[in-house]
Amino acid sequence: KLAQELSIPENEFLKVAREGYMFPDTYFFPKDASASTVAKIMLDNFNVKTGILQEKKNLEDKLKFDDLVIIASLVEREAQFAQDRPMVASVILNRLDLGMKLDIDATIQYAVGYQSTEKSWWKKELTVADKEFRSPFNTYRQIGLPPAPISNPGLVSIKAVINPLISDYWFYIH
Repeated sequence: KLAQELSIPENEFLKVAREGYMFPDTYFFPKDASASTVAKIMLDNFNVKTGILQEKKNLEDKLKFDDLVIIASLVEREAQFAQDRPMVASVILNRLDLGMKLDIDATIQYAVGYQSTEKSWWKKELTVADKEFRSPFNTYRQIGLPPAPISNPGLVSIKAVINPLISDYWFYIH
């Protein structure tokens, strides 16, 4: 969209973008906006929208804010409906507390990248071979969180991680 509407090349924007911290929202950019201007506007919006949450989280909880954003990015990709996000957050947090692998399909989809046949960044059907894909983002192979967010979470997902459903659930179906 940025390339189409503002003539900003994708690779130029990706150099200044910060996955996970580019708040998903409706934006109005100046026609002459540069990649760094667009990234700054989106990052500033993220900081404004999550500022109060970040202060609260840093003061009250053992979970670092960057980890909260990573988990929220997983919740964003795994839970299609807002009402499911606190439960998905609960499962992820329970698995982390137990030290088990997260086994999250969305992390593999992120790791394998753009699917030219599907014209999508998110592969629809994962294979057994995909689950063996070597990447620090592949939570079928790695224990713990991926090294960075896999999407840009909205407030609903961030709030779901701050206030997850209290459960003893280890699995969910989506």
